[in-house]
Amino acid sequence: MSNALKSQIKKELRQMYPAPAPGRKEEFLRKLPYPRTGPIETIAVQIGYIRKSVWLLSVLLAAAALAYGEHYGQSAGRYGMLWCFSAVMPLLAVLAVTETFRSAAYGMAELELAAKHNLQEILLIRMGAVSGVDFLLILSALPFLAQKEQISLFRGAVYLTVPWMCTCVLAFQIEKYVKGRDSVWYCCALGLFIIGIGLTAGRFSGTVYGDGKFYVWLIALLIFAALLARQIRQIRHEIEEWNKNLYPV
Repeated sequence: MSNALKSQIKKELRQMYPAPAPGRKEEFLRKLPYPRTGPIETIAVQIGYIRKSVWLLSVLLAAAALAYGEHYGQSAGRYGMLWCFSAVMPLLAVLAVTETFRSAAYGMAELELAAKHNLQEILLIRMGAVSGVDFLLILSALPFLAQKEQISLFRGAVYLTVPWMCTCVLAFQIEKYVKGRDSVWYCCALGLFIIGIGLTAGRFSGTVYGDGKFYVWLIALLIFAALLARQIRQIRHEIEEWNKNLYPV
């Protein structure tokens, strides 16, 4: 008997003889004497699962961008440092998204679904932790950028946040529809593609970062923020749609 026929028979048997729904499930779970943890402990545990190499690589990328921008800015003129630091934003976003969905890439999503904390809670905690470090790096770089490029802190924050958010939005879509480790390679390719766009646009930095085009950056920021918020809401409330794409084939 072929494997395909066996699978078909098992599928039909499951349809004909469905498993009965568990009785008094909620009551049993409420009375189950398992060790309970508070929100702070839960966050600390999940942060502990994030690889130290992610933190280290993020800091090194930011430091290298500032150092190279300081050197490059002397020959590139205005916006040289801003252009260099903006170029690493897609890589920071790729690190954040791929680390968030690392369990799916390594075929461990089903195991985490069986854990005490639900999967969407785990994903959002990890995303929040890595993203928080990214924004700390942005805040740390802003005073140098503002002084070097003669721009306001708010304006510099917008210039750096837009490519980060754009990459996150697109990488989330990749993680939603691509299974297994292939999603990591697609996200890396996405990050390099957006970096290529940024490097090309850097030749016209005076136009791209000029005062007359800042409203375009604000509009882009609002659009990507809305899309990212929608994706986070889907993960939080519509995890079933994401779950079916978290299992490797």
